[in-house]
Amino acid sequence: MNKNAKPVLVTLVSGSHSGDSEPEELVRLRCQGELKETSTGYLLRYQEVQTDDETGKTVSQDVILSLQPDRVTMNRLGAFGTTMVFVKDRRFEGAYHTPYGDLGLALFATQVSCRLGPDSGSVHLEYQLDMQGNYAAVQTIDVTYTAEGAPAC
Repeated sequence: MNKNAKPVLVTLVSGSHSGDSEPEELVRLRCQGELKETSTGYLLRYQEVQTDDETGKTVSQDVILSLQPDRVTMNRLGAFGTTMVFVKDRRFEGAYHTPYGDLGLALFATQVSCRLGPDSGSVHLEYQLDMQGNYAAVQTIDVTYTAEGAPAC
């Protein structure tokens, strides 16, 4: 564990939909993470672990969220990595790195809300995602964290 970081339980719920359609099946993950206070907010680090539907193998990815009241930066580390910056009503352009080459990505954040604290907090993100210059979907991500022994968010 990182010095000055406290263990937290992280719950992540994400989904997507195209236009006015109903959301696709939601992805729900619960994992252990660590939270560290910074001069501008918090750093939340956790590891997403999922089972690949095609191979049945377990796939994990390290994620670091830099949390500030009006700005969230998500760094996804590893072979399939990216950095995404969420600021309401702003567009961010970057790349999704894969072992097969990079894909251009852009997002436009329509909702960014954070309730941050040293023992618990929550983040809600909604954004339009474009891949390789083409509209992909509207994405939502809800992240909550709770320190051991702290009341749930």
